[in-house]
Amino acid sequence: MSLDIRAFRKALGCFATGIAVVTAKEKGDKTAEAKGITVNSFSSVSLEPPLILWCLGKTSKRYELFTKPDEFTISILSEAQRAISERLAGSSDCSLAGLPLVECENGAPGLADALAIFECRREAIYEAGDHVILLGGVTRFEGREEGDPLVYFRGRYGALTGK
Repeated sequence: MSLDIRAFRKALGCFATGIAVVTAKEKGDKTAEAKGITVNSFSSVSLEPPLILWCLGKTSKRYELFTKPDEFTISILSEAQRAISERLAGSSDCSLAGLPLVECENGAPGLADALAIFECRREAIYEAGDHVILLGGVTRFEGREEGDPLVYFRGRYGALTGK
């Protein structure tokens, strides 16, 4: 069976997703600068134990950066953080320099003003076609009640009012 990949991708775009930024530091380097990447492949997996997942393309220039560390942090973006998402979605700039950050216990910062922040420990990496699935055990989290989510639908950003 042969699929039209472009049509497949367009059909997948009919599923509205939230936007998150994953941050991590080089494993074993306490002085390394944390890096970030925008993802829309974030999902909850389990409440007991608390597990999440996100996916990363095997050909990503950031592959090594995000598959090596044992810890990472996920920040769920608000509609006010679209510029951050756009910046970290590009293939060249993964620096968090100049962004408002919050310190997290696991060493990878969260984004200030995010709707939620999840500190995670990598549990496993699974091969999945041209991507890998990173499974994380949530060690700490926080969420806030106010703010509207940044969403992605049919290749465009949008907002969804929480009211």
